[in-house]
Amino acid sequence: MNRFFKDRLPILTFIIVIFILGVSFGAIAVKTVDYSVKENVFTYFNNFMDGYNKIEYSQTNLIGESIKFNLINIFIIWAFGLSMILMPLITILIFFKGFVLGFTVGFLVSEYSFKGILIALVAVFPQNVIIIPIYIISSVMSIYISTRIFKFYRGQTKIDFQELMIYSLEMFILAGILLMGSLIETYLSPLFLKFLLRFI
Repeated sequence: MNRFFKDRLPILTFIIVIFILGVSFGAIAVKTVDYSVKENVFTYFNNFMDGYNKIEYSQTNLIGESIKFNLINIFIIWAFGLSMILMPLITILIFFKGFVLGFTVGFLVSEYSFKGILIALVAVFPQNVIIIPIYIISSVMSIYISTRIFKFYRGQTKIDFQELMIYSLEMFILAGILLMGSLIETYLSPLFLKFLLRFI
């Protein structure tokens, strides 16, 4: 078990740094966005918040889209891990996830101050408590197996079909856990947000 974590620790550290950089750049981007663009986003978001409690939406369609989006991303990460050429693109995906999160939270805090922090806590963080760690763990596993395959082709290590099957099974389990994030995003986060909007 110690060997398991020791082998993957450098990759985990690297992925976390990439994600933090994405969050940082996303937060900085809020300050650099053109004023007219920010004003349009601000107006759209205000209108959305004002009518949020009146919005009728299909939870079935929403959870379907959320599950499809997350499963496609997990599949991409899994497939890129088996491809030494496409493996570096995993870091771009993680950076982009961090950027979107940083920009979203940065925008809410910049425009709404304490109210924005509350909105982020109830509408952004609940699902991402599950989603972000799963993306990070799956990326670590994917990059690790890719480096194993690379070393195999260079004759530096051995890799067998069983190891690839275990990798695929682990990714399948992570995909199952990721579904919990979709459930929270569809059912709990909107409920929390509606409750919060009654008091702010």
